[in-house]
Amino acid sequence: MPTFRSPYILVLTCFLLLLSGCSLRPSQDASTSQAPATLIKQHQAQIEAIAQWHIRGRMAFFNTLEDDRSTATLTWQKETTLSSLRLSHPLRGTLARLTQTATQASLTDMQGKSYYAPTVDQLLAWQLGIHLPFQLVEQAITGRKPAELGNDYRYYPDGTLASYQVASTSLQGGQDLWHIALSRYKGVDTPLGTLLLPHELEITHANYRIRLQINNWSQIQ
Repeated sequence: MPTFRSPYILVLTCFLLLLSGCSLRPSQDASTSQAPATLIKQHQAQIEAIAQWHIRGRMAFFNTLEDDRSTATLTWQKETTLSSLRLSHPLRGTLARLTQTATQASLTDMQGKSYYAPTVDQLLAWQLGIHLPFQLVEQAITGRKPAELGNDYRYYPDGTLASYQVASTSLQGGQDLWHIALSRYKGVDTPLGTLLLPHELEITHANYRIRLQINNWSQIQ
C-alpha cells in the first residue's frame, strides 16, 4: 500500500494536479505546429467560454530530486471564484482537501490539521518551499492557451492544443519553465455544446512531474 506522507499530499493537492500505476502517454496522433489556424481559433473560442467545471480522476506527483512518487484519486470543482479539490484513497478515505477562494487558500490534511495562505502558490511555497503555478494548471485542464507568455505551441490536426512551454514567474520573481502536454481529447456534451476536452495531461518541471488522468467531466458551464 502506498505511503502518503504529508508533504506530498500537499503537493498533490495543488494539482494539480492521478495515476495509481497506469501510464499516461499521449495517445493521439503526433502533434503538429501546422494545424489550420481556423480550427485552432475555433476551439480556443469554445473552451474560453467555460466558466466552471467538475472533474474526477487520478493524479500522480513525481519528485525527481528524491525519486519519489505519490498517487491519489482526485475530484476538482472549479467555479468562477472558487476551486475545491479533494484527494482520497479507496482504503484510507480523504487524504486532503484544498480550497482557493478570491481571498484565501486553505488545506486540511488527513489528520484534520489546517493551513492557510492568500494563494495556493504561497501555501505550497511556505509549507514546502516548492513553487507550483496553480492557475497554470487550471488553464491547462481545459486545453486553453495560458495567460502567461508561452512558446513552442503544438496542435493536433483538429486544432486542439497538444503541448507548449511556459515560463511562470515564481514568488521570488524568477522564472520557472514548465512543459505541458495534453492528450486523449474527447467530445463532452455540455450546455455550451459538444466540446473537445483533454482527458490526460502531463506537466513537467526540472524537479517535478505531475500526471493527470480525467475519467469524468461534468457541470460545465
